[in-house]
Amino acid sequence: MRGYFVDDLLLIAPLHQRTGIRLFGEVIGAHKASLAVAVAECGRSAEEITVDLTQVDYLANGALETLVALARSLSGEQCLRVLAAPELRVRERLSARGWDRIETLRLIAA
Repeated sequence: MRGYFVDDLLLIAPLHQRTGIRLFGEVIGAHKASLAVAVAECGRSAEEITVDLTQVDYLANGALETLVALARSLSGEQCLRVLAAPELRVRERLSARGWDRIETLRLIAA
């Protein structure tokens, strides 16, 4: 990601050790486009793109759907790695919709 995104609820910053982004605060439905742009700016040639949600207090279903759509758009050996704390219940939310079987989406518990 080339830059940062910030508003009253959310900060999106680039990761420095790996290709990806880290989010801080609350991710609501209005952030879907900013989230998609931030992931896209990470580079479509990267084998792994990391989205670190460990500092997120709230993740709207629309934002989770955006991450799923981004993972589905990856090809070949690429994957979207999502780091999330158990409090966000991402694993359960993905499983409830069958999204836990998407091969290009990997959830890493933090």
